[in-house]
Amino acid sequence: MKKLFACIVAILVLVPLLAACEPDTTTTDDSSLAGNTSNSAVSGTVSEDTSLPEVEVKDMQGREFNVLCWDWGAGSASILGYTGEIMYDEENPSAVDEAKKKVVDYIEETYNCTINGEKTNTISIPTTIKNQVTSGLHYYDIIFDSMSTSAAMVPDNILVDLNTVANLDLSDPWWDQNAVKDLSIAGKVYFACGDINTYDDQGTWCMLFNKTLKAKLGIEEDFYQLVRDNEWTFDKFKEICKSGITSDTSGDGIIDENDTWAFGTECYNIYVHVLASGQKISKKDENDIPYLTVAEEPEATYTILADILEFYNDENTVMVANTPKYESKGYPNVWEATVHKAFIEGRELFYMCGLINSASFRVMEDEFGILPIPMYYETQDRYYHTVSVGNSSVMSIPVGIEDIDDVGLIVSAIAKESKLNVTPAYYDVQLKYRDSRDEESAEMLDLIFSTRTFDIANAYNWGDIRSKYTSINQSNIASRFETGLSAAKLAMDNFVEDLLEGK
Repeated sequence: MKKLFACIVAILVLVPLLAACEPDTTTTDDSSLAGNTSNSAVSGTVSEDTSLPEVEVKDMQGREFNVLCWDWGAGSASILGYTGEIMYDEENPSAVDEAKKKVVDYIEETYNCTINGEKTNTISIPTTIKNQVTSGLHYYDIIFDSMSTSAAMVPDNILVDLNTVANLDLSDPWWDQNAVKDLSIAGKVYFACGDINTYDDQGTWCMLFNKTLKAKLGIEEDFYQLVRDNEWTFDKFKEICKSGITSDTSGDGIIDENDTWAFGTECYNIYVHVLASGQKISKKDENDIPYLTVAEEPEATYTILADILEFYNDENTVMVANTPKYESKGYPNVWEATVHKAFIEGRELFYMCGLINSASFRVMEDEFGILPIPMYYETQDRYYHTVSVGNSSVMSIPVGIEDIDDVGLIVSAIAKESKLNVTPAYYDVQLKYRDSRDEESAEMLDLIFSTRTFDIANAYNWGDIRSKYTSINQSNIASRFETGLSAAKLAMDNFVEDLLEGK
């Protein structure tokens, strides 16, 4: 891809210094699954599908469209092969890179335009975009960042309500309709994901299991069949984990990160288990206005949290990475040094993480499989899966862009062609047949992606409400909400009020 000029970034970052010198949940199909119609991404020309809506073709007269994307994989040993959204690796291309290049080449030729892309982990995207908007130096047209970072930009009025952009229709099948529905507030949508992204799929949370270790432990139960029979529940999961799997295999008399574990996880996953029960931090009313679930259904939340926390505090069964026991050891990356390492080395039966990590397990000698996050209740109507608010990408557009309707048109064109070309390459090749190693895991991925849900309060984290769900402290769960609920509700209500009044 063409590189963006570093001087533009410098100007945008310096603008404030220069200025200072002057005066509910329903099941819908995830759009990323709908692209499993063709494997032409790896060879031939750009695919065509006459069943999809048409996207207008327009001569952009050589216009440049500039993309800025956060680089999640920078410096990480567990996030491998991420080349950016829309962007691709030209030197050592994967099937996904080849598909992305094909799409970009097609768009540039068909629309007579240029698409420039840049990944960054050194500049603040919110600061850069705020400076761009306030200075009038409009350079970046399309932004890819995390949900939490994108949500933080909304109160500054620097992101466009995507529903107001002509030529961009969020009901089109290349947008994830779960995300469109769940991430809207009063009908306004400031960030979205779909086939134009790949890192939203990688940010989807799942349960991995070591098939080789399972066989060594003599566990005969078919985990996949448990899922098919709706018997893959939190209670069943606990039962398996508590069957004497964790042991002092290092022989030093201490159970620590060097031993064998039933389950490796982190504090954030406490919330993931809550969501797997269908209990989001927030739900929405008939007017698309969010409310805090725990305020309406406190006992359900307290009961589920108490059960999860009792399990997570069982240090003879569960290794929780980011707790004082391991953080005090000074690891540069406590996750990679504990739960991630144990799984790679074949010393951990279950590992709960994002699909972002699966590529790093290609070096494993052991075979592993992919499972959904366990249901909490066997009577649930479905499984529920979350997309990380910090480790997944969403697309947004800054305000003040010249001829923004043309940006909407290019975004739609890229999204449509990505659905036809990139999604099949990513989903079928990358996920099903490269990162996972059996047909059953591919079946599980279908289930996981079709049951994704997005929690608006987790994205915006009003009043730091998320921390009430991720603290491993077992003491008096009700009191932790009583002390923080009013602040979270006030922050949420003020946000919604400002949004409705256009502030």
